Amino acid sequence: MDFLSCIHLMHGKYEILWGRGEKLLWALVLGATGGVGSTYNYAAPLYYQLIEAFDAGNLPEARKLQQQSIDMIRLLGKYGGIATGKAYMKYVGFDCGGFRLPIKNNWQGKYHEFKEDVRALKMENLFSTL
Repeated sequence: MDFLSCIHLMHGKYEILWGRGEKLLWALVLGATGGVGSTYNYAAPLYYQLIEAFDAGNLPEARKLQQQSIDMIRLLGKYGGIATGKAYMKYVGFDCGGFRLPIKNNWQGKYHEFKEDVRALKMENLFSTL
């Protein structure tokens, strides 16, 4: 509700970005022009392709890519929340270490298992770098 109202603010004068990768497709339908968020750091190609598919009217492809985003984001919850973004960054070649306290880095002891779960997503070509 608020997002759509922002898009209409001043007769659509502003480009509004969406902040949740797992719901980007819905925001594009409402008129978002792009997105921002932590998952875009390591999966930018996924979101670029999702936007391109939507813009081309290829909704089946856009839905498929949105589901891949959802599957990827589900691993954040499985391995301890937002700090797991650092595990993804390590996976794509940027070892940024762990989060500072008070954020817990529950993924660090399970990184091998995490890597296997990421590989099972079969989306290597959708990560920012490898």
